[in-house]
Amino acid sequence: CTVALFSGLVFATMTFLAPTRLAIVCSAAAAAAAACASADAFLVRPQLAVRRTTNHRGHAAAPFSPRFCPGRMPMPYHAVREDTTTVPEGMVVASKTDELNTKKFLEEMGKNLSTLNAGTSQTDEHEPTNDGEGLAECVDIVRDLNGRPLPVQYFAEALDVDDAVAYTCPESEAFRGLMSNACRVRLIPGGQTAFYKRIIFENLDHAKEKLKSAPYKLISDSKSYEVVAAFLSSKACQMVSEEAGVRIPKCLDARLEPNKANPIESKFSFLLEDLPPSDGWYQRWLLRDMDECEAALTTLAKIHAYFWNGSSFWNDADAARELEEGVWESSDYVQMKRNPTHCAMVAKKWETERLKCKEELSAFDYWDNLGSRLEAVAVDVGLRAHPFADDALSESYQKYRTYCHGDPKQANFLIRHGPAPDSEIQLGLIDFQWAGFGLAACDVAHYMTSAVHADRLVDGGEDVLLRYYYDELQKYLVEFGAFPNANAAIQNYSYSTFMEQYDTGFLDICRFVIAYAWSRFEPVEDDDEEGRIRTMNKNSYNKSVPNAVWLMTRCDEILKSRGA
Repeated sequence: CTVALFSGLVFATMTFLAPTRLAIVCSAAAAAAAACASADAFLVRPQLAVRRTTNHRGHAAAPFSPRFCPGRMPMPYHAVREDTTTVPEGMVVASKTDELNTKKFLEEMGKNLSTLNAGTSQTDEHEPTNDGEGLAECVDIVRDLNGRPLPVQYFAEALDVDDAVAYTCPESEAFRGLMSNACRVRLIPGGQTAFYKRIIFENLDHAKEKLKSAPYKLISDSKSYEVVAAFLSSKACQMVSEEAGVRIPKCLDARLEPNKANPIESKFSFLLEDLPPSDGWYQRWLLRDMDECEAALTTLAKIHAYFWNGSSFWNDADAARELEEGVWESSDYVQMKRNPTHCAMVAKKWETERLKCKEELSAFDYWDNLGSRLEAVAVDVGLRAHPFADDALSESYQKYRTYCHGDPKQANFLIRHGPAPDSEIQLGLIDFQWAGFGLAACDVAHYMTSAVHADRLVDGGEDVLLRYYYDELQKYLVEFGAFPNANAAIQNYSYSTFMEQYDTGFLDICRFVIAYAWSRFEPVEDDDEEGRIRTMNKNSYNKSVPNAVWLMTRCDEILKSRGA
């Protein structure tokens, strides 16, 4: 096949249409560049971003000179195959050489590998395909924002791999969520991996539901992907990774096309550094092992201390300004400002949602009135849990202000054990959609209520973990320059202050759970392997009855301690 070059730049995708025929589908770079270089599009490379003239808050952004821009498309591949070779339908094969002996390649691989089915219609983006032998491939995910299958070189270039000739994207390693789809892509023959995440709102049922019932949430969702790109490409992200030792997978590529006029038409994609099981990384359904719970708290403590008001980080004016402009002014998805109708719904929702755990909850004395008691304080709690969303409160909480993850559920922690003999736990933190400025204690409350198994929290376990976090935070506040010594750190942020803020954040999360989140409650037993896989991305209160009981019982205790 011969591929013509349009202005020297062509986007090429190779498609097997039949066992004896190879077609190469090409589109001019000018068309691709026009699609990518719209007013609302930019692209991110590792620690690098092509920024708009304004950020998502409308503030002026500094000029930027990219080394990889939307107009630069991959060079074409040229592949030749022998008519006598049987190549599995759906495999994307490419080479930087003019010819590829596909038959020899398959013999060396020794097995039938199936990958991206580039022959699938660009409009058929809703179902995975199957190679006929049970190896389903998530070809609907591995596409660009316009629905075109991604070529091998897109991944090879991002991973700096010279010899890639194909890739696989098994459905077994895909993630299909309410608001995004993603999958692991593995290059052949080297086996290098990357994680590709694609968000097309108009293809997501949950996004369409939000458009009808709560369009303001869809607008926030769109901005959240801009926040991810801004943070992962920021100097602040690089600094906290290198200086605090926080493992954050790099963003290899990001393409953002938010549509402010019609948010349902927004599109986003991210190519991320992968932390795969083959390298020892894993996720827990809920965190129960003490070492793993502490490792997650240490990671949060490092982030909170590193960005604490007055820390050494803020001496870098450029990095500080970039962070301020790129992330949420007030972090956390659950906050009242993002969910303005919830406070008036708590009592009514409690009457219906509590029935999902009637057998376990009805024996408690709060069965009849927990909802109304929580609703009575919901507005005040919501404001104080997220003071940087309110101009009147922001100044009085400024000394506690720090950068928070905003969604520290267990699915956003990847874990592995280091080499013997120490086997030190290593932890990677992902998904910074709701990251921004807030109170460290409220970030910890979110973690405790969504990530940790009830078995680790009962019988004083919660207190043990909270004390561990506080001690870690105090240590790093001094190390990262927020305070000159341990005494100053304690005086400026006492344990009683921490606990008061933690309890406030805890109550605010309970408001969110009762008024909104419990509508998707799906109880799963610890020994239900299929159920655990299905609910891996859910918070503890939406999948574990023991956790739901613990959460409501603690809510009652905190309310009583405050006279409510």
